[in-house]
Amino acid sequence: APSTQSTMAVAAGKRAATALIAATLITATTAFHIPKNQLALHAGLRSAAANDSSAFSSDIPTPILEGGSTKAIRLRKQLQEIWNDPTNTSPIILTGPKGSGKSELAEEIVYQLPSWQTKIVHRLTLDDGIDFLDTILGTASHPGLFDDLSVQANTTLVLKGFQSQNVDSKDSFDRRGELIDVLDTMVTKGQFYSTYENSTKAFLPRIVGCTQRPPQYFTERCGKHLNATFIKVPSFEQRKSDIQAIAAAKIKLLERKFGLTNIELSKEGRQRLLDHRWEVDGDSELDSELYNGLQLLASEKKWNPFATDSLEPRHLLVNAYDETIRKRLLYDIPFLRNVIMSPWVFGKTLTYIVTPVFILVNLILFLGPQTREENAALTFFWAGWWPGIMLVFPFLGRIWCTVCPFMAVGNIAQEIATNMGVQLKKWPSWAKESGPAFAFGLFYAILMWEELWNLPQSGALSACLLLLITSGAVVNSVIYEKRLWCRYMCPIGAMNKMFATLSMTEVRTFKSNCEGCTTAECINGGSPTVAHDNYALKGCTMDLKNNQLRDMGDCVMCMSCVANCQRESPEFNLRPLGQDYGLPWLLPKSIQSSENMALSQVETNFWLGGIVCILQGSVLLHFLPKILTDFGMDPTIATVGPALDTAFATHTMLAFAVLGFPGGLSFIADTAAVPLESSVKVLKRQLTRTPAENAAIKTLYESMLKQNVDVSAAIKEWDQDGDGTVSDWEVKEAFKLLDIPEYEYGLLFNLLGKEEGRTVSSLFDDIQELYFDVQEAQRGSVSLAATFKNQMSENDFETKLTFVEIFNRLDKDGNGFLSKDEFLAMSKEGYFKKPLSEEELNDLFYQADVLGIGRLNLFEFMSILRKNVKIGIQEIGYGYLPLAWGSLTAYWLGLGMQELGLTLVRVPSTFNVWISQGFRDSIPQYVFDTSTIHAVQVSVMLVSYIASVALTQKLCDDNRIGPVRFGTHAVTQSIGAAITLYLMLSPEAIVSAYR
Repeated sequence: APSTQSTMAVAAGKRAATALIAATLITATTAFHIPKNQLALHAGLRSAAANDSSAFSSDIPTPILEGGSTKAIRLRKQLQEIWNDPTNTSPIILTGPKGSGKSELAEEIVYQLPSWQTKIVHRLTLDDGIDFLDTILGTASHPGLFDDLSVQANTTLVLKGFQSQNVDSKDSFDRRGELIDVLDTMVTKGQFYSTYENSTKAFLPRIVGCTQRPPQYFTERCGKHLNATFIKVPSFEQRKSDIQAIAAAKIKLLERKFGLTNIELSKEGRQRLLDHRWEVDGDSELDSELYNGLQLLASEKKWNPFATDSLEPRHLLVNAYDETIRKRLLYDIPFLRNVIMSPWVFGKTLTYIVTPVFILVNLILFLGPQTREENAALTFFWAGWWPGIMLVFPFLGRIWCTVCPFMAVGNIAQEIATNMGVQLKKWPSWAKESGPAFAFGLFYAILMWEELWNLPQSGALSACLLLLITSGAVVNSVIYEKRLWCRYMCPIGAMNKMFATLSMTEVRTFKSNCEGCTTAECINGGSPTVAHDNYALKGCTMDLKNNQLRDMGDCVMCMSCVANCQRESPEFNLRPLGQDYGLPWLLPKSIQSSENMALSQVETNFWLGGIVCILQGSVLLHFLPKILTDFGMDPTIATVGPALDTAFATHTMLAFAVLGFPGGLSFIADTAAVPLESSVKVLKRQLTRTPAENAAIKTLYESMLKQNVDVSAAIKEWDQDGDGTVSDWEVKEAFKLLDIPEYEYGLLFNLLGKEEGRTVSSLFDDIQELYFDVQEAQRGSVSLAATFKNQMSENDFETKLTFVEIFNRLDKDGNGFLSKDEFLAMSKEGYFKKPLSEEELNDLFYQADVLGIGRLNLFEFMSILRKNVKIGIQEIGYGYLPLAWGSLTAYWLGLGMQELGLTLVRVPSTFNVWISQGFRDSIPQYVFDTSTIHAVQVSVMLVSYIASVALTQKLCDDNRIGPVRFGTHAVTQSIGAAITLYLMLSPEAIVSAYR
């Protein structure tokens, strides 16, 4: 049969047998996904060693054994123990994930076994074996392969396990089960039942097996005293520190295929391999990537005689998505690293440039003219800084926080404090929890202050604003180490954090590059590489573990980690806009490939989401006179200054309301959308389902409920092959076990639908939801108003978890059922929208206990609770980020295009220097006309609106939020964008937005 590969040693001697064994392995390259015309590393190693002793040493270990990690050392020790015991014939079982190199290790084991055990070597790939089951196991009329092998003590049987637990049909499942039972008996008991001889007999060949099953699987079947050797083979992800050594060994085997010699892996190439996620089939993927890389290098050498004898990043993983989307700037532009290592980046810049300039600007704001028309510093602050920082976010994220003058002064204060002997404290635990709320409140207050006191037209008050934020930085710097203020409490830092998650650049380290590092110099500093740089010497200013970053919100790109790391692990990369959200370039999902999108990695926060909303409100607030005019109110209210009168109180209330309008609108829309979406979903199912379908759902659920099995048994009924997903044939088999009438199969399949890779937990949730709808329909009339009313009044069970996950959390004793006490503890977990009293929980328990035995099975537990996915508005609110950025950028660009070009001409008046009108007229002045400003604003708003809707859809899909809730937010964003554009494009005769 094609599924077995037999090699007979026709002559005595280890070397000849090894050559034939290796030759047969070349034909089995499909297991490694390497084209047959490529060199099979595992076979090539041994065949070369057998036939060309001058080229290879016969003692060269397989590449998978290379490396200095503890896992590699343990592997070598375990294999050596096997080879040191030539009389042992017990099975050898290699366990580990797919792609960990088990097959390669199996060949190494066979090669080193005593020759009397390997005179005959058979290899069986189980995926193919089920197609030739009769040939392998035999029948009553003819013997099978195992019949012939069972008496051959000089034979080794290599078993290559199933590549996946998934089975596509009941017949395949049964055949696989039959083969597994036979193999289990051979491994655990050393016996084989011969169908041909109708008897059980000893199975003498030595077994070397490769499986993804853990050792517990075999010990549970045969007891703890199973006479077998288990070797746990770690995945490539678990032993990334060995990849360089493994790759180097594989390169030595492959290079001659392309006429190359002494090819090495460059430092950057090693980094590229370490950064890659070897998640699925690491060994095979590494073989293929090295083969392709050497092929590219060989081709390069044909036309470039000066090409290096090393594999560079450009040769490796050229088609891997993680690599194609990133441009590694420190490798592609080497002089950047030299720039970063300079003490002027950023320590001396902060001390000798930023701080003096900041002091000078504040003096000019305090002592100079108090209006923008006469004060160049005030003009630059409002018409230059704001549009400048908004344009920086998409390209360099939070880099402003690194050169921020507030913290520049804070750094100086911190150094003075430490020199005076002050012991700086560790960061308090409340900072992470309460910091964002503090930043939101302070930002709201600052924006109110800006409006009510007209800060853009007051130099002294603008300076006070700068000093207010600076005082927060200084106070925190002399109490706490590093930059607590910047990370958690600064309002500008909070805004920067939000927009930085959209950045096109990142500073990122992959965990594998840090394996074995004990100094953590990237965080703690103190590296000898920055002994001349007091700023970088302190380590990460934000106290971040760079290799654990989920997004770029907290990283300020201070580059201290890059400067400190002696391994040069941290990287500065260019990547698509919006990559942290798994939405490259913030383009709609419909025009992107699904394989290019991942789940959002951004950690959301309610208060930071609120900052996004008030930033949008701040743009509207600048147009308050126009808003008042449109509502028939006196626009001069918007110009009323601080006073103890009704007019100022009205101005205050209006400013507060306008600032909160975008957030309030989105919150109200979301609050209404949650029950509306659930109502529409329920109503749609109720109106489209027939009585027969309702009856089928009721029959199915009540059959499941009455079984009274524990949760693991319930899951096993629906996932017979144990792969964690539910196939159609498994659903059909579950229907049979539950005695569901066959005429209802089609109805139920139609209701449950088909979903690739659906888990048992999600299937149970779907069935429960359908059953709950049937019960609700039977209780009352079917109408949207009634259903919406029910949804609003219900005390929903709110969580992101599945019912199975919740059940297992509550099942403290692990018996697969919920006792009354375990059920009563549920209210403390915070699942309910409103807490339940003990009496209410008791009523729920007795309502659920339909079998009346004082405990709940999974389906009884599910029958009384409608579960809504608990997704806070902040999960969706981050979708407003592009629109908020667009609104702010469009507004401040308009001001910049109108006034920033007048900065030079305002310099003389800033310092009270008289100049002639002729000289004044000769000073360059750049002012864009209104139509150009409006064209830029419209372009920015349209692009940001499209990106915002696309990001909102992506976040809704990530959180399994339906179209009603997404549509509600899309409409809200449309309203916000339309209002903002309407105000921006208003004629200047009606309103001056830049007051």
